[in-house]
Amino acid sequence: MKNLKIAIINSQGEVAGEAVFAPAASEVSGKVNLVTQAVRVFLANQRRARAHAKTRGEVSGSTAKIWRQKGTGRARHGDRQAPIFVGGGVAHGPTGGQNYHQKLNRKMGRRAILAVLAEKAKEKKIYLVKDLNLKKTKEAAAFLAKVRQSLKSEGKIVFLLAKGEEGRLALRNLKAVTVSNTESLNPYFLLLADLVLITEAALKALEARFNGRRGVDE
Repeated sequence: MKNLKIAIINSQGEVAGEAVFAPAASEVSGKVNLVTQAVRVFLANQRRARAHAKTRGEVSGSTAKIWRQKGTGRARHGDRQAPIFVGGGVAHGPTGGQNYHQKLNRKMGRRAILAVLAEKAKEKKIYLVKDLNLKKTKEAAAFLAKVRQSLKSEGKIVFLLAKGEEGRLALRNLKAVTVSNTESLNPYFLLLADLVLITEAALKALEARFNGRRGVDE
């Protein structure tokens, strides 16, 4: 199958040639349902159960019997913390212990990431960054300003680094920039990105991860 190609960005933020983007070459066809599922699972796993309603045992107030058992013409009842009374507890309300966790098997997760990478490559929104050594935030900001000007982009940028690669500290505090590595990729952040910038080390790590040279995902 014909390999996808991505443009190369030099240290001056200018386009300077092309490179083969092998990791996503096998995923040139869209997998909308799979990507949708992967995003839904990711967002569900970020959710925390914060809602909590008091039960009748947690509502403060007198526990005295609301009226006598017999002779009133009304139904027998206990204290006024019961759910049928205003100010009483809530029946079957949220407890704060709900579990929203969902699972996506490893193979499906890999295919979803590759599908998004392939689509971004076809849309020419992935760029390989060469000869870049960012030490300070000021340097990173200046470089990305040149990239935005060169590519006429004002949207979000995902900067993809290899695990342990330098540059994270310089990039992480910049506005509209998400720093990720090849071990923690997810389709959600890739879909939000207007541009995906990937270093040479990160590209090699992607090829190793998705071409099977490292076996299963970690």
